[in-house]
Amino acid sequence: MSGQDALLQVENLEVFYGGIQALHGVSIHVNRGEIVAIIGANGAGKSTLLRSIAGDKDIKQGTVTFDGQPLPKRSYHVANHGISLVPEGRRIFANLSVKENLTLGAYMENNKGVVRDRQEEVFALFPRLKERLHQPAGTMSGGEQQMLAVGRALMAGPTLLMLDEPSLGLAPIVVDEMFEKFKQINKDLGVTILVVEQNAFIALDAADRGYIISLGKVVMEGSAESLLNDPEVQSAYMGVK
Repeated sequence: MSGQDALLQVENLEVFYGGIQALHGVSIHVNRGEIVAIIGANGAGKSTLLRSIAGDKDIKQGTVTFDGQPLPKRSYHVANHGISLVPEGRRIFANLSVKENLTLGAYMENNKGVVRDRQEEVFALFPRLKERLHQPAGTMSGGEQQMLAVGRALMAGPTLLMLDEPSLGLAPIVVDEMFEKFKQINKDLGVTILVVEQNAFIALDAADRGYIISLGKVVMEGSAESLLNDPEVQSAYMGVK
């Protein structure tokens, strides 16, 4: 059952990799203004779900609607509808400068004033990017590259920001900093967030609601607080015995 103000609605999604079914009738919703976490073990289908929403994977069956309208099937059209994806592993353009990476994030925006304003918002969030504006992105630390990946996604002016394993390969102190920034993006910029994350505790701690995916199926959902306090979730995903 979706919320009354569902921005994103995914219903009965079935997705295959070759002959192997990766998602089995997955249904989720994300209400406008929420942070929603999707947690689960490696290989559970979390990233496949995000890629399917973003138009990077063909959908065998099911529907994805955004702001009440069916989403197109290709990623470059999805981005034009107000959805930005920060992919797993960041995938910045290593040989380009920080400025060039950010500029590419706003490639669909023709108003230079809007692009400047978005860039200033990114610099306010991540001052280190301004300090390294002309530095090749590939020479920065992992944490700085993650900041750039998020900043590049924000340059598109998204209504929904999707984050795929944003803690991957980062030191714990950097992970904490990044999730604080995600909460700031949600609160101050009004961006709805859908985050896929193996680190269940930090994801649910930042989220309003959560879904747990196992073997391509949603096996549990609820408020972030209820999932955080659930003994089964604690045992399976947080190492609490």
